[in-house]
Amino acid sequence: MITTRRRILGLIAPAALRAASLPEQSAAIILEHSFPDIAVSYLAADFRSGREIASRWPRSHDAAPLGSLVKPFTALAYAETYGFRFPIVTCDAQSHCWLPQGHGRMNLVSAIAHSCNAYFLNLARAVDPEALALVAQRYDLNPPPAQAAPQTLIGLGFEWQNSPLAMAHAYSELAARASDPGVRSILDGMLLSAREGTGRGVGAGAYVKTGTAPCIHRPRQMGDGYVIALYPAAEPRYNLLVRVHGVPGARAAWTCGKLRRALV
Repeated sequence: MITTRRRILGLIAPAALRAASLPEQSAAIILEHSFPDIAVSYLAADFRSGREIASRWPRSHDAAPLGSLVKPFTALAYAETYGFRFPIVTCDAQSHCWLPQGHGRMNLVSAIAHSCNAYFLNLARAVDPEALALVAQRYDLNPPPAQAAPQTLIGLGFEWQNSPLAMAHAYSELAARASDPGVRSILDGMLLSAREGTGRGVGAGAYVKTGTAPCIHRPRQMGDGYVIALYPAAEPRYNLLVRVHGVPGARAAWTCGKLRRALV
């Protein structure tokens, strides 16, 4: 298994050491010319080696709130605390989810696909902080603050921060650990997201997770949309992380889909 740490080294090494292939150089040029809008930031890497293919993301090493991208790691910590059994949760109009009318009955797979806040708040209220810290360590992520509120553990607010680079690598590691207990269900949820959930703008055949986080750069907006896509799902070749300024994650997924189609 290629470790996250090796992927990180591959991405942050000097350009001369990365020695991008001609197809990869062409892909970088295509993305730069096809997506000149500075409201769109992206990190594209080779899934197996972690080598950077194309990048336009200022301060991608700096920690930032990344919204619902943290939810799968909270779910893993819950699973390790409760014997890898996930609950069924009803999300309705009283649940204060991002979808006002609620999502209905949710299991883990559907909750990942639709990024259901009500479902993950249920997990977060019961998760063992030590288990979550160990999961974060396993995936080379910063742990959440001590005694963090459940809302923090599902990516709401500013408190749990990780760098975009670290989060991209954590998702590569997640896909590489598909046979680990609990991981397959999360990946199934990401597949469903690409087909019919918040990530459907990316298109089927990819592992996709979306998130919306507070905007931390200028000009200030209500929030920024984040999307991670690992594809093709059968044998991932690309790891693509996208941020779109001033839109929710579900809308950012459509931009990610355009980037995905360009990166072939």
